[in-house]
Amino acid sequence: MIVLCLALCFSGFGSLCLGVDRHHEQVYGHKPAPLRRQLLRLLGWLLLASAAVPAIFALGTSIGLALWASVLSLAAFAQITLLSYRPNLVPALSIGAPPLALFLHLI
Repeated sequence: MIVLCLALCFSGFGSLCLGVDRHHEQVYGHKPAPLRRQLLRLLGWLLLASAAVPAIFALGTSIGLALWASVLSLAAFAQITLLSYRPNLVPALSIGAPPLALFLHLI
C-alpha cells in the first residue's frame, strides 16, 4: 500500500508539473490549452489527495498521514529530478507508476 501511495503522489506531481505552462512546453514543445491545463491541475490535486487513502488504510490515521506527508516530499523530489534531467519521461512514468504499483501490491 505504501508503494501505491508513492506512485499516486508521483503521478499527482507529474500532472501538476504538466499543468504549468513552462514545464508543459519543456516536455511537449508547446503551451497547453487552457482546458487541458485546468484538467491536469485538477487531476494532480485529486491524485495527491487520493494518495492519502492507502497510507491511512495501511497504517491508521495518524501514522498514515505522517507517512503521506513524507511520501509527498519524496515524490516531489523524484519528479523535480526527472523534470531536470529527463523531462520527456515525465508523462510516461507518471501514467505508468500507479498500475505498476498496483501490480506489485497484488503479487
